[in-house]
Amino acid sequence: MEINLGEEKIIEIVSPYSASEVHERMLGKKMDAFGALAKLMQRPRWDEIVISNTQKRYEPFWFGSAIARFSYDRRHRYTVPVAHEVESITLHDQDYPVQREKTPPSFTIEAVEHCIEETRRELMLDPVRGDDRDYSRYTAAPNKQVIASLDMLEQDGALVVPPEVRSSFLVRRLVQTLMKTFQADAVNEERIDIDYVYLYYRPIYAFEYHWVSKDKRAIWEFDAITADVQTEGGQIKRQVNAVLANDALFDVGTDAISTFVPGSGVAIKLGRLAARKALK
Repeated sequence: MEINLGEEKIIEIVSPYSASEVHERMLGKKMDAFGALAKLMQRPRWDEIVISNTQKRYEPFWFGSAIARFSYDRRHRYTVPVAHEVESITLHDQDYPVQREKTPPSFTIEAVEHCIEETRRELMLDPVRGDDRDYSRYTAAPNKQVIASLDMLEQDGALVVPPEVRSSFLVRRLVQTLMKTFQADAVNEERIDIDYVYLYYRPIYAFEYHWVSKDKRAIWEFDAITADVQTEGGQIKRQVNAVLANDALFDVGTDAISTFVPGSGVAIKLGRLAARKALK
């Protein structure tokens, strides 16, 4: 088994909205911040509700793609039906008797099948538990850019949320879903190419609304890529102590792969090394 690990990148999905545009949008939502019932029954004045706190943060998710290629030979016996009047067959100067006790009459030949199987797999994983999740609305966003490290996302004071699962988890899932057993007399090639492992970051804005006269607070969030707005219970998320270095995020090495690929005949090529140097 040969496993090749391709490029690793951190990718920022760039919002089409400026911070001021987002603020204006969410300012217009403040009369709805405490629900339709409060708006209808208690009728707060416009100046009673203020935006008391804001936060921009970057939420991660993983995206990877791999292709498996298996090339092997296997012996197989073919049964070939013939017409009732056929007594024998000569093929490549070799005679094959016809078995007439079967219907229809047939003869058998031994052959070697040369087989190639290729399977491609893509995975998008949430950053907390590593569950499958569809992030295609974000990967399809037109404006994206590769960044050298997570420090670059902090330049505007944003909160950068580190993923709880690392790249090795994604690679493990890809390899395990692509590995297979097959019947073969000779294996010519057994290879899995991890085309890429991308750590995406998408921007989220959180707004805390304060109903001053009632001393009530509510948190709403604006997705700066899809423009979706949702209410969030609790408080605005706290700042993390420190962002992770690239080597901590992309932690796949020869030892790590060997732990989840059985067998001693595993050749591992870390083709990502050139990309890793570019990130530093």
